[in-house]
Amino acid sequence: MGHPINALFESMVQTMLAMDTGLGLVIGVGISMSASHLFSLLANRLSPRQIAVQLLVDALVLSLALTLGILCHSLMLMLLKQVPPQPITLANRMGVALWPGLFYVLVAAPYVSDLIAVTLLGWIHLNVLLLLQASYGIPLQEGLVVALPGFALALVLIALVFAQRWRASYSTLAREVGG
Repeated sequence: MGHPINALFESMVQTMLAMDTGLGLVIGVGISMSASHLFSLLANRLSPRQIAVQLLVDALVLSLALTLGILCHSLMLMLLKQVPPQPITLANRMGVALWPGLFYVLVAAPYVSDLIAVTLLGWIHLNVLLLLQASYGIPLQEGLVVALPGFALALVLIALVFAQRWRASYSTLAREVGG
């Protein structure tokens, strides 16, 4: 009988493979990540139109960051495992790994936001590793080497978007308080 954690991982993989959501989930995660800024946008007294535009732009940029991370996975698979580059196929397979990101809107919660963010991003990375193992037979340790550059790229791009959003929010608030 196998280890209980292996059974849990196998169950997770089977569930993700059955979901087959593809790239549509990337947009959903981008929207959820963008929505985590809703409170700061409301606090800056932006109009509903300004908020909607800002959320849409952020969602698209965050979705692009996640997509670039997946494309990096494709390049790493080509370089390390000689898997022919099929970024669309890989994105459709790996997009489902992002489903915990649909809950990223919860990062707006006070006091526990960092814990929620780290947990969700770690869960996404684990899902990518499990899908690499299930789809390409790559052991988890080697999967780290394949997935880490794309994951790091996506995290850096996401951090840049978030930093820009917070900087803009604080500037708006400072103008209102000072002026």
